[in-house]
Amino acid sequence: MSSHTSNVPSLPDITTEKNTQLGGKIDQVGMAGIAIPLSIKSSNDQLLASQVTVDVTVSLDDADAKGIHMSRLYNLLQMHLSNQTLTTDTLKPLMRALIESQAGLSSEAILTLHADLVLLRPALISKASGYQSYKMAITAHQQKAHLNLTLAISVPYSSTCPCSASLSRKALADAFTQKFKDKSIDAETVSAWLASKEGSIATAHAQRSFADVTLTLRDPELPDYTDIIDLIENTLGTPLQTAVKREDEQAFAKRNAENLMFVEDAVRRLHNAFSTYYQATYFHVKVEHQESLHAHDAIAQSSGTVIQR
Repeated sequence: MSSHTSNVPSLPDITTEKNTQLGGKIDQVGMAGIAIPLSIKSSNDQLLASQVTVDVTVSLDDADAKGIHMSRLYNLLQMHLSNQTLTTDTLKPLMRALIESQAGLSSEAILTLHADLVLLRPALISKASGYQSYKMAITAHQQKAHLNLTLAISVPYSSTCPCSASLSRKALADAFTQKFKDKSIDAETVSAWLASKEGSIATAHAQRSFADVTLTLRDPELPDYTDIIDLIENTLGTPLQTAVKREDEQAFAKRNAENLMFVEDAVRRLHNAFSTYYQATYFHVKVEHQESLHAHDAIAQSSGTVIQR
């Protein structure tokens, strides 16, 4: 058997050439939307996500270079993340390798992991339960030897307008007066009327709403995702439900009545909740109420430095 030597010619690599067009440094250049099988787990080892999409960029510091070594970034993502579990120990060597792979062209790298966290959520009263999805993004920013991590989570909830609730109560009071004026009535009669269709005079308008919370993480260490989602939902009081029975739906209606809120109310609640949150050093909160009365939405934002206790 004779050996065979490949005669495939070497292929040109124009990225190694000097830039003959307009030169200049570039803050960030790279790729977006790369699919990677990567496990994200809760603090008690519950699987929350099994796939992410990744955006990765590095700085181009050499003004005369044509561009970065793009394929090296892609290969490093596959090497460090594919079929792994996300931890700080996973991220730190990857972020250093992204910069080192550019052979002196870059001093900065940014990596953002996008995922839908899926949590099993119980119903309010019954034994029913179902899975709720929460959009999440973790951004790692490496500058030379310094690494910063930020977490962004979007949590859906229900919001009922206090003004609409007040007007509904007034309409009911007016109808009650009209119905029973000059009549001697007992509690049983009033209860039966309120429970009938005739007693449904007006209802307050409610809408699906979203709380988008971004945290600059401490240390940096990856956070307890479930703890953050629980904090947001408990602070607002009206998280969206999954599987429900009638008693759960009634309990949800009661919660909305107990937690009437404008966007100003919602964002202030969250500002207060995260102003002392132990896993972060800085927070930004945005709430959006997707109006059912208007064709436009209502929004509010607030941010601040976390007070350490």
